[in-house]
Amino acid sequence: MTRSTKKKIEVLMPPAVGYSLRILFSFPFTYTISIRYIPRMIVLGLINLINFPFRIYEQLFINPRYSGRPVAEPPVFIIGHWRSGTTHLHNLLSMDPQMGYVTTYQGVFPDTIFNKAGKFLFKNFTRLLIPRTRKGDNVILDTDYPQEEEFALGDKVPVCFYYFWLFPRRIEALYKKAIQFEKISNGQKIRWISNYKLLVNKALRNSNGKIFLSKNPPNTGRITAILEMFPEAKFIFIHRNPVEVFLSTRHFFNTMMPNLQLHSIDQGELDEQILQTYKKLINDYHVQKQNIPEGNLTEIRFEDLEQNPLKIANKIYRELQIPGFSSALPYFEKYIEETSHYKKNKHKISESLLDKVLKEWSFMMNKYNYKIPETIEVTHE
Repeated sequence: MTRSTKKKIEVLMPPAVGYSLRILFSFPFTYTISIRYIPRMIVLGLINLINFPFRIYEQLFINPRYSGRPVAEPPVFIIGHWRSGTTHLHNLLSMDPQMGYVTTYQGVFPDTIFNKAGKFLFKNFTRLLIPRTRKGDNVILDTDYPQEEEFALGDKVPVCFYYFWLFPRRIEALYKKAIQFEKISNGQKIRWISNYKLLVNKALRNSNGKIFLSKNPPNTGRITAILEMFPEAKFIFIHRNPVEVFLSTRHFFNTMMPNLQLHSIDQGELDEQILQTYKKLINDYHVQKQNIPEGNLTEIRFEDLEQNPLKIANKIYRELQIPGFSSALPYFEKYIEETSHYKKNKHKISESLLDKVLKEWSFMMNKYNYKIPETIEVTHE
């Protein structure tokens, strides 16, 4: 994974640029779009119109080659809350050449990856679209780097939790629909599953992988649905100090959301949504993890991954019986060396907000024996 340090022009737009016109044009009838963001919606529509013939070509002539194809090896799903170290773990394990994954480009344009003309046009557009580093946490980005698949899952079927980036005031409703599958038809769920399997097969081909490696935090609450698709799927649950998670999530949302949203949300409501979504996601995980076959789940602490990534990677391969750790070791070592100078954001929190976080998330603090981090600056109002 080569790191580029060249400066570039950056244009930030919602990943919905690759969505079907049907999904995109349903947004104004389903969600509230603020007047100030109508130009952003118009740009999304124009890009989708340009992409239309390329997307239709791939859907008609290329997708059938991958639809219904069985996935030979059990996929590996990295799960956990967004700000728990899932990206770091995904980037590390994806260095193993046998791992296949959804790339950033595929995540944005899932049906424009195998026709050469469309890929040339829109991959170069995506290079312009994404910043060199992710605004919320300085993680390096590239069109070919591993990415989560949630946005791509919403391109044909309106079952996608990440619509909340566009419509943050609908987080609660989107959680119920896209993670708990409430109030969706059986046909929609069948199409969602079919689309997911298609995405996996195309990702394996696109990244030349053998084992599909997923990092998609919404799947933390979808274990039952994942097992319906892949009964032998393996899971890595990563958790992190909840206080760090809250502050990192808050910073990430406040940094990224203005570039993506089609309506705005006030800080108090956003804080409450962060608190409640975390509780629901972790509770859903603890209920559903009982369905995972014995030997197909391992749990790790982000703090341990941070301190000794090779030891944790070895633990994952050993406990999940994934072959090839020794062969992948040089690639892991190279990645660790390249990212050794990465600096995390520093956070501060008011005493009253900290008290609220500790109250709401005490179940997680107690279960995994977390304390208030010494690195956090607590301000007194």
